[in-house]
Amino acid sequence: MNKMNVRPRRPKRQKKADRILHSGQTKDQIVCDYAIAPTDEKAREMEEKWGIDVLPELVSVETAVKFGSAMAKMNAAIDANDPEECKVRAEVVLRGWVAMDAEAERNGAQRASTDIWEFDIDDKPFALMKDGRSWQKIKKDRPDLELLTIREVILAYRLLRENKLGLFEKSVKESFPGAEMIDLHGKSFDDPIPF
Repeated sequence: MNKMNVRPRRPKRQKKADRILHSGQTKDQIVCDYAIAPTDEKAREMEEKWGIDVLPELVSVETAVKFGSAMAKMNAAIDANDPEECKVRAEVVLRGWVAMDAEAERNGAQRASTDIWEFDIDDKPFALMKDGRSWQKIKKDRPDLELLTIREVILAYRLLRENKLGLFEKSVKESFPGAEMIDLHGKSFDDPIPF
């Protein structure tokens, strides 16, 4: 596999100083974990601004490669439990986030879309996101919404089509072009028969 096609994973901070969740951690593991904490916060900030995993796509190949190298070296320092190297590498990664952000701004890059289509179903607010990579920003602005991606809706619809209700819905649409499903709940009709 070509190394250029592999994205270095962004390390997730484990909060290793928490003795309840991570008992038995060494001093070096705890120090490494704290050393990368600022990179975690900067990553969240950049993901909220540009969308999840979007920023490296908005910069030059050269900048993206440099950032990928910095991330890989920081990950190696974490794996080695080397506090000094973690500190150095975390500082490089932080500068990398800032440099990519500035380059994307200079290039006039567009942020991931926060456009949504809102629906109330059974008095519950839902939103279909145009770009699922912006879910953090949308959720921050509108915590009341249950967010869905277009892919999730299509997968749910495909699942529906595979069961009897979906086959019925398909048959109705074939027989009555323009028909629209408005509810999936069964209705009972207890109108009196007029004879």
